Amino acid sequence: MKIIYLSLSVLLVFFACSSSEGEMEVSFSNLGSEDYPQMFYMEYVPCQEGVYYTAENFRNEVLPDWQDLLVEVNSPLVSAYGIQHFERLAEDQEDGFWQLIWNTKAEAEAAWEIWNTNENVTAWTEDTAEILSCDGENRFSFDAYIARSNDTFGEFEAENFVSEYIQCLYKDGKEGEDLREVINQLETFLDSAQSLPGPFSYVILGPDYETDEVDFFWGNFYQSEQARQAFDAEWQNLNPEVEDNWNMVSDCLEPRYYNSAEVPMS
Repeated sequence: MKIIYLSLSVLLVFFACSSSEGEMEVSFSNLGSEDYPQMFYMEYVPCQEGVYYTAENFRNEVLPDWQDLLVEVNSPLVSAYGIQHFERLAEDQEDGFWQLIWNTKAEAEAAWEIWNTNENVTAWTEDTAEILSCDGENRFSFDAYIARSNDTFGEFEAENFVSEYIQCLYKDGKEGEDLREVINQLETFLDSAQSLPGPFSYVILGPDYETDEVDFFWGNFYQSEQARQAFDAEWQNLNPEVEDNWNMVSDCLEPRYYNSAEVPMS
């Protein structure tokens, strides 16, 4: 599938298409308790811009047919977002990702089975490959947990915002239960914090694929890079304890930053 970053002046696209291989126990899955009822299934598909990629070509040649195909296959896809690297590192193999949000893994798998066997989808994929191509065999799938509504710190403008993702491993002897305790502390703090600039939201992602490199990703979302920096500065002034507890539970790599936007499905 292809995904797209859209704003008034910029558009990024991505597409996902693959099937998960077998069931496995996810180390992070115990966060999906009744304390965290907002549980989703998220997929990130790496994509590259082709030689004919432009915002106009994507908008006119790729997006309308993708929207029509979603209707044709009766897709249960909830929403889609495009994310584009702020800074692409040497090890990055993609220009960006298409982020797909489903209610459940079962719905995602059933939808991909239909998508992958549809002749019109195949033709569309081939016809648009030189505008945008995506590595459907190597999508990244996650159980996703959101502890609070996205609009508690103000309403997002979904057509253009900033995402921050942090890749983490549990420290020896730590697990999802310990991380959940840190999340509870964070929630208590956020409920009482009046001076943090918004909007702000976050998600925790437990990988639904075999890997020794990550136990979970933590994603933060801000309206702009300026808003992210303002939030971080105020956070450092107000909340050393929660961050100290976080560091006792996990070891994390440096954050990666992305331009992000909702992809219109109709």
